[in-house]
Amino acid sequence: MNKIYLYIALLGTFLFLSGCNDEWKEELYVQMISLKAPIGNDNVSVIYLRYKPEGEVIYKLPVIVSGSKTNPKDYNVRIDVDNDTLDILNREIYSDRSDLYYRQLPASFYEFPSPTCQIQSGVDVELFDVKFKFSGLDLVEKWVLPLTVVPDPSYEMNTYKGRQKALLWVRPFNNYSGSYSATSLYVYYGSNTTSYMTAGTRTAQVVDENTVFFYAGITEELTEKRGEYKIKCKFNDPSEVIELVDNSTGEKTGLFEKRGQLELSAENPDIRFEVVGSPSYSIREEFDIDRPYLIKRIFTLTMEYRYQDYTSSESVLFPYLCRGTMTMQRNVNTLIPDEDQAILW
Repeated sequence: MNKIYLYIALLGTFLFLSGCNDEWKEELYVQMISLKAPIGNDNVSVIYLRYKPEGEVIYKLPVIVSGSKTNPKDYNVRIDVDNDTLDILNREIYSDRSDLYYRQLPASFYEFPSPTCQIQSGVDVELFDVKFKFSGLDLVEKWVLPLTVVPDPSYEMNTYKGRQKALLWVRPFNNYSGSYSATSLYVYYGSNTTSYMTAGTRTAQVVDENTVFFYAGITEELTEKRGEYKIKCKFNDPSEVIELVDNSTGEKTGLFEKRGQLELSAENPDIRFEVVGSPSYSIREEFDIDRPYLIKRIFTLTMEYRYQDYTSSESVLFPYLCRGTMTMQRNVNTLIPDEDQAILW
């Protein structure tokens, strides 16, 4: 009896192995077209792009052919703007707070060199070029370019969790943009210079290669009227550049400390913006102690200015004096050759 059971078990094993032996040679999944644009905590895909002269930069969006085997055919994948998804997303996240909505990037700020992405057989990932033109783009708003794969009978789209779509939140950056700590920028009300208020952070957004803007004083960065309180901050060429040396060996480190002047201005005359003294900046580089392949760039902006809040009340103006510093640390991974990609956001 035991021999009979043994024969049956061996026969079953043989049939199973003979049926599965060549399964790996066949395509296990339907080959579908996807866009690689991972969604972050903001429900969109954040892309950081360096602001270049004339404001133009090329972003390469990965287009993927899924499957367990190498792509066996040629594709001409059509990609275009998706005019529906962003409105749905805004209502789901922000409800009636339209001032917080993502805004669809106007057509004047981008173009497609080609309307299709050509994927050749033997290639699983190809790059689709999008040319962004950031000159004149007001980053008070959160600009998103929503893209989608256009249906076509020559290919099947990957509709799982919207993988045929890409919601690209474009975040231009320059050498000075980013999130600054503003806890040492003291904001005094009126003539009072004893008690003060502070904002936790000030986000510096790009205006051009050497200029950023941030919101004055304690202006909330998500308030509906935030655009009325933009302060432009231009970094002039450094007047002092010092190469730092190692304290123990006296040898040059390849790290620098730079100092220069800032130019502060405001476009809105209603806030009665006034610069006090001579705003300045310093940028100091140092190696991270625990991770010596990281360079830390520490930005310190020193400034003093006055402005008035004219939107919080219809009948009362609130004058403020801001005095102190804002600081930011930008980490750069020296193991990555392309410095734009090496910045740790």
